[in-house]
Amino acid sequence: MPKSTKIVVLINTGIMLIALWFLYRLYIQSSSEVLIALAHWTLLGGLLVSNLTILFKARSLWKFMRAMLYVVALLQALNLMIIAKDFLSLSGFLTMLYSLLVLLYVIGFRGYLNSHVFFEWFMGKYIKQNFEEE
Repeated sequence: MPKSTKIVVLINTGIMLIALWFLYRLYIQSSSEVLIALAHWTLLGGLLVSNLTILFKARSLWKFMRAMLYVVALLQALNLMIIAKDFLSLSGFLTMLYSLLVLLYVIGFRGYLNSHVFFEWFMGKYIKQNFEEE
């Protein structure tokens, strides 16, 4: 497994843990903001499916994973717009900053799935290259 793929799996796991914390906080407060909860549930589920697909090299789910991450990114953008109403409080600002970083990460992660290194490793043609040949 390439080092970059290991880093992606670790970042996905970290974001999933933060999403679980947000969901727990919403559950404790018995908040009625269903769209925020939906965005966090899809983020959690999307990154969980992505991690499992990467770890088990489920080649048949590669295209599905890319489409699923696009939907997760759209819901995170909607979540960012919903959270913008609390921008002037510290917790609202930090939550908005977290949502923006997650949105940018999911878009970048989707781009990483199209990269040459990931595609070769995922499809079984990965050969570790030595860059000190020059």
